[in-house]
Amino acid sequence: MNLSGPSRTIAIFFSPGAFGDCARHAILHAIEDPRVGRIKLIAREPVVTTFLDEANWKCGCEDDHGNFIRKNSEKVERIAVDIASSETGELERLADALFGVDAVISGLGNRQPFLGDRVGTAGIKNVAAAMKKRGIDRLVMMSSTGIGEDSPCMEWRKEGKIMDFLFSTLCRREYYDLLGAEEEARDSGVNYVITRPVGLGEDVVPTGEYFLQKKKFEDVLGCSIAKMDVGKFLLDQVLEPTISKRAVVIGADPKKAFDSF
Repeated sequence: MNLSGPSRTIAIFFSPGAFGDCARHAILHAIEDPRVGRIKLIAREPVVTTFLDEANWKCGCEDDHGNFIRKNSEKVERIAVDIASSETGELERLADALFGVDAVISGLGNRQPFLGDRVGTAGIKNVAAAMKKRGIDRLVMMSSTGIGEDSPCMEWRKEGKIMDFLFSTLCRREYYDLLGAEEEARDSGVNYVITRPVGLGEDVVPTGEYFLQKKKFEDVLGCSIAKMDVGKFLLDQVLEPTISKRAVVIGADPKKAFDSF
């Protein structure tokens, strides 16, 4: 599959939380990429409206993102859908929203306690079903380090042990929501890539690059990556896919692997 041709239409799903922030930043990259002709932004109300109009998307970027979206509104379509709903009407609206779409980016789910939505499992189940109905094959989705076979989390850092502890206690429901989302993607039959970022600090300044862990227990990564740089990876894997049906851990420059958060 090659999505590098002109006038591609991409659907980007997002929900409140750091993963949704990464998907929001993928929107910015897509607007500036001439290979993308149309972007469908899909989320529940009021998220699809209010979250995109914010100047700063909990990131280390200096630009006014909301203003940038408004200036490029001709390339962007906002669609309100309750993505995690099992109601027939919402499922039909979801399938309708994906008409003419070539690939999907998902920022659904969350690993932060007391913040955002837990819509990973239900959301990916519904999105994948709608994709198959529309004949869409490519899904690039967010998840977390430490999920499933990636345990232990960030094995080269002591903070990874803290995250593992949180996933087994305070963030137990977040863990199982993300695990369920990954399982839904694997069982769906679509060509997915699961993106597992290390720390997503709100003050991390974008560098324009990202790094992937090639082999667990051998390779290390910078422990905090900018949401804008994760967004770049999401769009790259839509337009020029290099990873198929597997999960990857993404982070900053390995030279910063042992820097403080």
